[in-house]
Amino acid sequence: MVRAIGIHLSSWQTLWSDPLPPLVTYAREAGYDGVEVPLLDPQRVEVAALRAALEANGMQVTCGTGLGPATDITHPDASIRRAGIAHLRACLEVAEALGAHVLGGVTYAPWGVFPTDNRAARRRYCIASLREVGAMAADMGITLCLEVLNRFEGWLLNTVAQGVALLAELDQPSLKLHLDTFHLNIEESDIGAAIRQAGPYLGHVHCSENHRGFPGTGHIPWAEVRAALDAIGYQGWLVVEAFVRPEGEVGRDLYIWRPISETLDADVRGAAQLLRQEVAGA
Repeated sequence: MVRAIGIHLSSWQTLWSDPLPPLVTYAREAGYDGVEVPLLDPQRVEVAALRAALEANGMQVTCGTGLGPATDITHPDASIRRAGIAHLRACLEVAEALGAHVLGGVTYAPWGVFPTDNRAARRRYCIASLREVGAMAADMGITLCLEVLNRFEGWLLNTVAQGVALLAELDQPSLKLHLDTFHLNIEESDIGAAIRQAGPYLGHVHCSENHRGFPGTGHIPWAEVRAALDAIGYQGWLVVEAFVRPEGEVGRDLYIWRPISETLDADVRGAAQLLRQEVAGA
């Protein structure tokens, strides 16, 4: 099997508002099959311009988003949950318009918010909300993926075991797990075993090094990652998501306080080459 490789367009951004269409060409020239479009504010996405850039470069697309305090689908306040569901619906609509079949990211709880009470109730609200959003995704032919995060960025899903348990309870084929090697490196004792545990629930993979840099510049065991993906028959995307620049709001929001890469262009190309040769399959 051969897995497609992509790159998250925020890997180049310093401001979340930096224009995305020009970055599609950079991704193609660096050797990727597609790009991942961040949908932090789906209302502001340049859909027509992005579609034109994708078509001009012959690139495929996936999408990602995240929930915040005002769009928390686990919140006891029903109006906040409705706002979160509305946000996810808008993201699904943009993904559909762009031709994406995957919407990943922090789609089940707010990023960087850590409630201290009623966590069991919040989990129940999450499940009820995701049942509704999962039905929307199914109608659009999109897989909604839930990204397992490290403990410093989220509280609800820190391990693959927690993600599998939630998806088993939901029992909706349009909902899958989203794994990221950066987060796995923090929370799991064995990255390969964790990927195998995800099994048929795995719908999307982000590839990043232990320091959140580009694959090939750190110590993630890529041979183990490939062996585990092969073992479960994973045929989805491998998307590079690297944050390496401390300047701007992107670096600040992702806690990048020092340059992780001094050779951005070379590392972007090197990551594509490594994934294609060592992880994507042949």
